Amino acid sequence: MNTNSYADRAWKANDWRTKPGEVIRGEFKSSNKMRLPLPDGEWLLIEKYGETVGWGIAVEELTFVNMKNNVPIKFLEIGRATGLSKWQAYLTSFIESAVFQSKTGGCKKRQHYNYLNFYKRGNAHNCMIVEFVDINKLLYPTEYDPDSIFRGGIRRWIEREKIDIPKNYLSYSASFFSMAVRDEWFSISYGVTPEEFANYIPKNSQRDQSDFHPNNIKNFPKAIKIMENWLIESANFHKEWENFQKARKSQKINLSNILNYDINKNSKNLNLEKNVANELIKINELYKSGAITQEEFEKAKRKILK
Repeated sequence: MNTNSYADRAWKANDWRTKPGEVIRGEFKSSNKMRLPLPDGEWLLIEKYGETVGWGIAVEELTFVNMKNNVPIKFLEIGRATGLSKWQAYLTSFIESAVFQSKTGGCKKRQHYNYLNFYKRGNAHNCMIVEFVDINKLLYPTEYDPDSIFRGGIRRWIEREKIDIPKNYLSYSASFFSMAVRDEWFSISYGVTPEEFANYIPKNSQRDQSDFHPNNIKNFPKAIKIMENWLIESANFHKEWENFQKARKSQKINLSNILNYDINKNSKNLNLEKNVANELIKINELYKSGAITQEEFEKAKRKILK
């Protein structure tokens, strides 16, 4: 399979029936009522996992990449477990353990997380995580890591297709489960390389020594700005994720601390531009009326623009 020519392939299914090697665009449909808008670009399915556990319970997971030349500059992984109502007591405790008691990741405070926020009530949860991903650590873990983005099938795809795998991604991940909404557990991961997102190559690609690690980021002003922007993009994506899940209002995460920052920053810029425009209009009227000379007009204009 030549991944360099995948953009020329036909646009096929854009739901759980998508097959490896097919491309989706625009949105992902879990059902007619559950449609998730996708980040821009064409998403190539490289790995599909499905298993029927039994008693009507099924697990599915799809891994997509967005390619540039021979590099997966973005990844998107979505998974679900369905039919959980039949064994609710057992399975909800399993989900609780997987999400909140994971040994390596999960919805739990970690030193390397740049952001963690979640809603939890009873067995229901809505979790959002933002971090900097060291791909080598995930591809070749020194210990068992059930939360790894890249699994055996993906490693085989990389080797088979001779893919130039990036060292790092800026990553967003989320998990949602509520029996009051539906008897399904969903998870998602989305990431983009720092080079693609902000034309930035980290000084150190190892997670704990990286520019983006919370212990180090204060020493890298550009990394701080990039992470702020990535948090905003992740927060907006999470709002789409919550709408996709049909999350109840009480189950949604409060992201105003991130999104209001963006709103206030943009509002400040717009007010500044408006004030500059008004000042230029005033001095232009003074110049036309003869109240100030051309030299005075040019001097005032330079001062305002500065």
